[in-house]
Amino acid sequence: MLKLLVDHKTFLDGLNTVSSALPPKTSLPSLSNILLETEGDLLRLAATDLDTTVITLIPATITTQGSIALPGKKLLEIVRELSGSDVSINATGSRTTISSARSSFTLPCSSKDSYPSLPSFGSETDKISLPFDVVKEGIKKTVYAVAGASEIRASLTGLLWKLNSDCLEMVATDGHRLAKIKMNEIKGNTEIEAILSTKALNLLLKINSTEPVLMSSQSSQISFHIDNTSIYSRMIEGPYPPYEKVIPQSNNIILKINKNDLNSALKRMRIIANPATHQIMFTIEHNRVILHAENTDAGEAREEIIAFYENNPIQVAFNGNLIIDILKNMKSEYVLFNLHDSGTAVIIVEEEQESKIEYLTLVMPVRLPDTI
Repeated sequence: MLKLLVDHKTFLDGLNTVSSALPPKTSLPSLSNILLETEGDLLRLAATDLDTTVITLIPATITTQGSIALPGKKLLEIVRELSGSDVSINATGSRTTISSARSSFTLPCSSKDSYPSLPSFGSETDKISLPFDVVKEGIKKTVYAVAGASEIRASLTGLLWKLNSDCLEMVATDGHRLAKIKMNEIKGNTEIEAILSTKALNLLLKINSTEPVLMSSQSSQISFHIDNTSIYSRMIEGPYPPYEKVIPQSNNIILKINKNDLNSALKRMRIIANPATHQIMFTIEHNRVILHAENTDAGEAREEIIAFYENNPIQVAFNGNLIIDILKNMKSEYVLFNLHDSGTAVIIVEEEQESKIEYLTLVMPVRLPDTI
């Protein structure tokens, strides 16, 4: 049994928040459901794929306390299309009626007993308060470099978090590029090192709030709480690769270039670049960079960009898409390429770093026989 009335927009926002945790495909029918459960004058919404769980609380006018599990995607579709200001939910037996204005839908429902147990957030003493805006910025600047799900090493499919009394550090790499950020204004009373899934972190990025985020770590799970929403994520098993060893220490050849000029030119070059390698050759000479892309089927493209460079000429080829991804996450007007030679990893940093933030990216050059 369950009977309640909830504001349409509030309900839709809540469903959008938790539905992102639903698995795209599952052999367990219960995981395709969203749990609705009353708690006083609040309605709890929850969804999980067993690795990631999202729970949010929204206000509601509750006539009969109870809990039900409804088909998640279908429920979201229905509520998205309703036109009334309030949504009425009335569950009896195995059927639930959802109505608003002149619309009414009936869906099959199941009991809470058939739904996976929800995780707990842990004790208050375990929670660490973090500035949410800084955490989100750190995630955005690194998560793009996480390896895809097909990567054999599971540890590379997540984002490494290292929290200690000095800083919070985030690291991501897929073997071709690396992004590392140290946020020196975030300090923890306890040390935490965990590899977090991109699904949980992307869910965190979708939340808009000016409040601090509370983080808690228990056993193999890490959780975040912001406003009335909690995200629980199972940690990815490590160890994480020794990433510090791949960051070169002798890259003392500096190229300074306007970020927007380079980004625009790369987007033009990739129209012609080989669709398999996305190779773009950088010919770096005195105060200029000549970009060149060619493809037997598509043709050839070349463009010159003004830059600041005082060393001997050097040629280095990159996957243009990787450079574009890096530039998207940089705010400085100019970026610095720290080079050594055409075969060594290149460090790319912003000319002007944000206060109390150390941000470094690295990209491997393309090594192909068909150079210019």
